[in-house]
Amino acid sequence: TAVETDDCAIPVRPTWSVHELLSSYAKPTISPATLAHLHRLSALTPPDEGSQEHRTLTTELEELIKLVEAVRTANLGGSNTPKDETGIPDGRIWPENIGIDIQSRQELQKEFGDGRRLLAHATRTERGLYLVENDRS
Repeated sequence: TAVETDDCAIPVRPTWSVHELLSSYAKPTISPATLAHLHRLSALTPPDEGSQEHRTLTTELEELIKLVEAVRTANLGGSNTPKDETGIPDGRIWPENIGIDIQSRQELQKEFGDGRRLLAHATRTERGLYLVENDRS
């Protein structure tokens, strides 16, 4: 379909909207049992089932899940391997069927070490780990 544009070839009206995009995705549902399970995992007390708080929380979580799914399916072009500021791929969201580049990791380790040198600067260590005092009162 033709889109009406101005003299600079910029569309006069938006050609899409976030609402339109998100509404095109399937609406996820969270069962009361799943919501209760998430609360148990978080060591939180779930709202009473059927309460306004329960309905609001369920709706908001479903919207978040829909947004996350939209982001996950977005085609960003280029590499699908997210990397941090050092260029090391984030292994938590590593694409399927792609292994870790061991060579790059070994080169970084040679350049920066493995972090154990920093233990020499710590006030207290135990068995090669930093020891942090914890007030248990």
